[in-house]
Amino acid sequence: MASLLVKVRRKMSIAAHRRVRTVLEGEYGSVFKGRSMDFDDLREYVAGDDVKDIEWRATARSGQVRIKRYVAIRKHNIMLVVDTGRSMAATAPSGECKRDIAVMAAGVIASVAEKHQDLVGLTAGNSEFLYHLPLKGSRMHVERILQYINIHTTLDAPPSDLTRILDYVRRTNRRRMLLVVISDNLQFGATQERLLRRLAAQHELLFIAIEDLDPSADNWKDRSLYDVDQPVSLPTFVRRQATVDPAYQTLVKTEWRQANRVLEHIRVSSIRIDSEDKALSQIIRLLEKFKHARR
Repeated sequence: MASLLVKVRRKMSIAAHRRVRTVLEGEYGSVFKGRSMDFDDLREYVAGDDVKDIEWRATARSGQVRIKRYVAIRKHNIMLVVDTGRSMAATAPSGECKRDIAVMAAGVIASVAEKHQDLVGLTAGNSEFLYHLPLKGSRMHVERILQYINIHTTLDAPPSDLTRILDYVRRTNRRRMLLVVISDNLQFGATQERLLRRLAAQHELLFIAIEDLDPSADNWKDRSLYDVDQPVSLPTFVRRQATVDPAYQTLVKTEWRQANRVLEHIRVSSIRIDSEDKALSQIIRLLEKFKHARR
């Protein structure tokens, strides 16, 4: 079986010259710079402390400004939370399988984490199955993560169920960590919003959305398409209608605007990726957004 990690790193090398790779490493490192993920105790505020670390309740009780102190740890924990439902095996705007873009996105993050000697785990699933790989730091472990996503994200897989995956993560991960959600779900109901809010309060949370193809785009108008979740054929004559394209574009913009409003409200940095080639630059952008949001 061909190594997916080798494939990811090869694409990273092709897509990025040395300066861009340095930016990626730097942005990843800055996610944790100066802060630990584990709370230890409280101490008095001293000049130069980050005001974000002030514990306001303890300050009010004691009458003196109290700061949260964190345990200095060398290894950080990154949990990849990946939707492996059948919709993730559909086609992306680039013509690639969304699964391959998800593998690339997960691979970029896991590869950099492994080089930094951080620990990476996987929580993946759909409406019927949930799978968990614990936090580890070896190349073999990263390869196992990528292979699972690749093998189990198929058109024969059960439908996606992001709510089920998020709830499992909420129930099983008590220790604070960085959660990276990878899904094509951009329609957040009340339950999903509540779960995302809970997770964002307990952990650091990033969201990577894999985009759907535009069925009314010129390069798809003469090709047979169907909805993988139904499955229902999308007739060519319908997709050629002049009103279809603007209506679809309006729908996509509205959906993303609503999803973005939810994510911004709960302070979750997010990006959309539509091809493997753009995964590297978009993940750099995501880490930049995350770094600035924490200031």
